[in-house]
Amino acid sequence: MERELTEHEQRGIDPYVIDELKRRGLVLSVSDNAFIPFDPFVANDTSKLSKFPVAALPAKIRGYVVEVAECLQVPVDMAAVSALTVISLCVQGKYIVNPKPGWVEPLNLYTAIVARPSERKSPTSKEMTEIVHKYTKEENERRVPDIAEYKLKSEILTKRVSTLKDAAAKGKGKNKITMDEVLAVQNELNELEEVTPLQLVADDITPESLIRLMMENNERMAIISSEGGIFGLLAGRYSERTNLDIFLKAYSGDPVNVNRIGRKSDTLEHPALTMLLFVQPSIIQEIMENSEFKGRGFLARFLYSLPVSVIGSRSYDTMEVSEIEKKKYNDLVYSLLNIPDMFGCRVIRFSNEAHIKSREFFNEIEKRLIDDLEGIDSWAGKFHGQVMRIAGIIHCIKHELNSYNILLEEDTMKQSIEIGYYFLEHAKAAFSIMGLSEKQEIKNAKYILSRIDKRDNKDKRITKRDLFRLCDGRFKSVDEMKPGLDELVKRGYIMINTIKTGGRPSDIIEINPEYELQKVQTEGDEGV
Repeated sequence: MERELTEHEQRGIDPYVIDELKRRGLVLSVSDNAFIPFDPFVANDTSKLSKFPVAALPAKIRGYVVEVAECLQVPVDMAAVSALTVISLCVQGKYIVNPKPGWVEPLNLYTAIVARPSERKSPTSKEMTEIVHKYTKEENERRVPDIAEYKLKSEILTKRVSTLKDAAAKGKGKNKITMDEVLAVQNELNELEEVTPLQLVADDITPESLIRLMMENNERMAIISSEGGIFGLLAGRYSERTNLDIFLKAYSGDPVNVNRIGRKSDTLEHPALTMLLFVQPSIIQEIMENSEFKGRGFLARFLYSLPVSVIGSRSYDTMEVSEIEKKKYNDLVYSLLNIPDMFGCRVIRFSNEAHIKSREFFNEIEKRLIDDLEGIDSWAGKFHGQVMRIAGIIHCIKHELNSYNILLEEDTMKQSIEIGYYFLEHAKAAFSIMGLSEKQEIKNAKYILSRIDKRDNKDKRITKRDLFRLCDGRFKSVDEMKPGLDELVKRGYIMINTIKTGGRPSDIIEINPEYELQKVQTEGDEGV
């Protein structure tokens, strides 16, 4: 039975809600029948997430991070995560950490900063990476004569090989060209060390182009994007299939071999890729709903940051970043980029105290993998390794070129674990927002509810058979919908009545009017 709300009861409801319900043709009533007390799904609230623990950053970058955030009026998280990732691109392929015998971790990071439009993502990215582009420009100016010399030698040797091949093929005259003479010049050409312009950073790039760039840049590259368009490329926007191999393997430094018909194979022995992506919430939702991204562990490789927005409380008059703090950051980046390459990576080993701290942290996380972290087990399984990478990066910030001669200290491990807990909290939020850490029946319930909401006909009743058709192939049968429907019944969203029609009984789903009331109230709040 339903009864219309009394005038007294209506006084307790926002007039906007009353008008909106009437405009939609919905009966302003309450239900006296068998609906279970309404227990709505709790909306994810990221406004309570903790800020980046700036105090855990080394002094060489801490002041710069704080001043950039203040100058640009952005969350400090954006500047801090950007700084760590920029340092990561400076040391990737040069250092690895060795927490214990038989285990090493590279120092490249994949980070994703989730922020709405107008959060000044582009200015933040530009400020934090400006020094990298300056270094690249100066290095390429220095390489100009070396590149010219390489091209000249390559052209001359190529022509000599061609001339000798023709002469050897004819095999005439007293001065016949032998095969050994041809091979000698060909070997000289093969051994000529290629010199190309340096490129440290790419933006939205196809996997194929990325492999080529990495081959030209000592197997290293960074992708830094303020719009996150790379995710569209990875999802196969310009091809028929998702091509994730290079992104999966370059995270851990596994070899990459690309065989091409009629062309020389592309091979990367020890690829190292760093990624810093600023993405809007809608983009992160798109990638997290990609089945291949989830199934192949791509999403588990990212450190997520969901900064609390400062829009609405920003100041107009702000101080510029001081020259002192900017110089400290710029000098650090220059110093790390100038560290010469060597055969293999320099190894950073742990002090006994840092090793004990790492073991304690591992044991804590291991227990939680079957407890509160079970919903994000693929991400959490890499969490300890991610923290070891952060520890290596902080160690390099502190000791620069001398990093491999100094054992990683306990304080560095403590700082890294504190930063790690920040990323853990934000990863749980990111996966929760997209429903990836929820049980399947809750995911199904939310999907069914979304299909009910998208009906053209806003009748409060719908047959189970019609609802099955609305779900557009998500469920193989009506029975497969049952766990999701049971969850909606348990939470008071719907009630299912079986009606006898003389033939086959029909299940009628009735939507709780309180749910309609909640929706309109929520829309009213958002419109304020």
